[in-house]
Amino acid sequence: MAPALAIVAGFVLVDPVQAQSQNASEVVTNVALTYEVSISDENLSDGGLMELLSQSSRLEQLKDKPPSSLAALKRRVREDQDNFDKVLRSEGFYDNKITFDVDETENPIKVSFLIDPGPLFHISKFDIRFISGRLIPDALKLSDLGIAFGMVARSEDIISAQNQAMIILADHGYPDAKIADQETVVDFATQKMETTLILNEGPRLVMGNLQFEGLKTIEASYLVKLARWKAGVLYNAKVIDELRRTYLHTGLFEAVHLKPRDGTGDSGVEQVGTGVTPIILNFVERDHKSIGLGASFSTSEGAGTQFFWENRNIFGEGEKLRADLTVAEIRQQFKVGFVKPNYLRLDQSFHSDVNLRRENTEAYEEQSISATAGLERKWRDNWIVGAGLSFELSEIQDEDDTENFTFASLPLSARYDSTNDLLDPTKGFRFGTTATPYLGLDATSPNFLRAEIDGSTYYSVLKDDKLVLAARGKVGAIAGDSARDIPATKRFYAGGGGSIRGYEHQTVGPLNSSDDPVGGRSVIEVGAEARIKVTEDIGLVPFIEGGNVYDSVVPDFSENFQWGAGLGLRYYTAIGPIRLDVAVPLNRREDVDDAFQFYISIGQAF
Repeated sequence: MAPALAIVAGFVLVDPVQAQSQNASEVVTNVALTYEVSISDENLSDGGLMELLSQSSRLEQLKDKPPSSLAALKRRVREDQDNFDKVLRSEGFYDNKITFDVDETENPIKVSFLIDPGPLFHISKFDIRFISGRLIPDALKLSDLGIAFGMVARSEDIISAQNQAMIILADHGYPDAKIADQETVVDFATQKMETTLILNEGPRLVMGNLQFEGLKTIEASYLVKLARWKAGVLYNAKVIDELRRTYLHTGLFEAVHLKPRDGTGDSGVEQVGTGVTPIILNFVERDHKSIGLGASFSTSEGAGTQFFWENRNIFGEGEKLRADLTVAEIRQQFKVGFVKPNYLRLDQSFHSDVNLRRENTEAYEEQSISATAGLERKWRDNWIVGAGLSFELSEIQDEDDTENFTFASLPLSARYDSTNDLLDPTKGFRFGTTATPYLGLDATSPNFLRAEIDGSTYYSVLKDDKLVLAARGKVGAIAGDSARDIPATKRFYAGGGGSIRGYEHQTVGPLNSSDDPVGGRSVIEVGAEARIKVTEDIGLVPFIEGGNVYDSVVPDFSENFQWGAGLGLRYYTAIGPIRLDVAVPLNRREDVDDAFQFYISIGQAF
C-alpha cells in the first residue's frame, strides 16, 4: 500500500518510510494554530472588570505566538479559566461560573468563554488580633484601614488593609510587625465574608538616642539641633521619616538611611515588656563645593554672562558662602554672600552680603557698593519673612547731573511660595511684598519709602502638564520726595525681558526730550502665558504683557498701558527650560520702540 499523507487537528503526519530515513534526533514539524478569543459579557456590566479579565488572559497575551497543537491550545484555555476565576474572586464574585467552547471547525479556531459572575460578596466581619494575645492599639481602627462592614469583599481592599495595619503599627511602637496568618470564611448561602487578620507584632519599642554614621564634614551637634529629638517616646516610623526629610532638605546629603536593627526576629512572641532601641542614621554627604556658568541675551540689554562659586558647608553646620560675578553689556557686578541656617533658632537664617555694582543704561550710570545683613524666618508651611539693615554708597549720573548718595535702609520682606518647581512651575501660587524705608545720611540723600507687591499663579489644564496657564502682576509705589529728587536707581522702570517684553529695557514710562527713560514713583505690570508642550522636550508659549510707570505716587490710570505680545520657544532640560522669546509692541510709539525684541535665557519668564 502506498504511504498515506494526512493532516489531522493541525498536525502534519509524515510518511513513515520518510520518517525512518530521517535522523532519529530530528523533531517532527508542527503547524501553528491561529485562534480568536471572545468573552461573553451578557452578565458583566462592569467595563473595568472586563478589562481585568482580558488583561489576565494568556490566550490574549500569547496571541502572536500560536500553539503548535490543539492540546497546547486547550492548556491555554484551561489556564485562562483559572485566571478568570482568580480575577472574579479578587473582585468579590466568589460564586462565579465559567464555561468555554473550542470550535475546531473554524479557521481560525474560535475560543469562546461564557462567564456568569454570580452575586457580589460583602464583608460582614473583620477582626485583628496579635499572636501574643496582647491588646490591639486603639489606633488600629477599621476605618483607618479602609474597611467597613457591608463593603464588597475585594482582595485589593483586604491587602491594602494589611499594608495599612503594618504602617499604623510602625507608628505606634511595633516597627517589626508582620502578617502571621489570615483566616477567611466565605459563606455561599449568605454571600458574606468573615476575615481574621493574625499579626506577629514583634517587640514593643521606644526610641532611644540618635546616633549618626557616615559623617565626614558635617558636625553631629548640628544634626542633633535640627532633630528636636525626644528620646524615650514610643517608636514612630513617621517621626523618623520626617527627620530623614529634614536632613535631606538641608541639601547637604545625597542619602539618609535608617540602619536596620539587629536581632528583631520573632521576639514579639516571647518579649512581654517594652524595649529601647537607638535610632541609627547613616549619611552619604554631597559634594559641598560647586561652580557654575550662565548666559543670557536680549536685543534691549545685550549679552551677559554669570559665574558663581559656592561652598554649602564652610564651617560644618550648613553655612553657605557664595560669590557671583556678572559681566554684561549694561551691568558688571561682583557679590559675595553668606548664609547661616538655623541661626539662634530653628527655621531662621542669618544673611549677609557685600555688593559692588556698575550699571550703564539709557536711564542712568551707577557705581555703587552696598553691605546688607538680616534675618529670614520660615513661617508656617510656605511663608518666609525677613528684615535687615543695609548701607549703600553710590555715584549716579542721570539726565540732570552726577551726584553721590549715602543711604541706610531697613528692608522688610514677606514671600509665599506653594509652587512645585523653581524654574518651571506648573501649579501653585507665588506672592511677595517688600517695604524698604531709606534714610539719607548726607545732605544730597533724601528720605523715602519704597514698597512693591508682586505675584504669579500657575494652573495645569491638561494631563501631564501639556498645557499650563500662567499669570502675573506687580504694583509698586514710592512715598517721599518728588521723583526727580529720588535717586534714579531707586525709581521704578518697566520694559524688557523681566518686565514687559516687546519694549527696550526700562523704556516703558516717562521719557525725557531725548526719549531716554527717567523712571517714576509708581508702576503696574500684568502678564499672561499659555505654556504648551508640543513634545517632551519642545514647547511653545504665546504671551501678552502690559503696564506703565507713573510720576505720581498713585498710578494715574488716565495714561494708557503699553502692551506687548509674542511667542516663545522652550527647550526643556534637566536644569530647566531654555527659552527664546520674540515679542512686538502692540501700541508702538513712533521713533521710540523697535518693531520687535527677542530674549534668550534659562528658566521661564516668571
